Amino acid sequence: MQDTMFMWNVVLTLTVAPIGWFMKRQADEVLRLTTLLNRTREDYIKRSDHSDEMNKVTEHLIRLEAKIDKVSDKLNEKRFQ
Repeated sequence: MQDTMFMWNVVLTLTVAPIGWFMKRQADEVLRLTTLLNRTREDYIKRSDHSDEMNKVTEHLIRLEAKIDKVSDKLNEKRFQ
């Protein structure tokens, strides 16, 4: 009878312990992913903020293009005189 109880305890230990270990690892992974998700939400900007920033960049590029065109026109005028 004691041999049977001992074997039953060994079988339970060998099946329950890995299941518990696996569940603990999964819970830790979910916690890690939750932390990463929260950090990602903090780091990324909203769509409206992105649109505003892109509009500013576009305006600056248009101004630079106009300045380059002026310089290019002046150089062409000097070259053809």
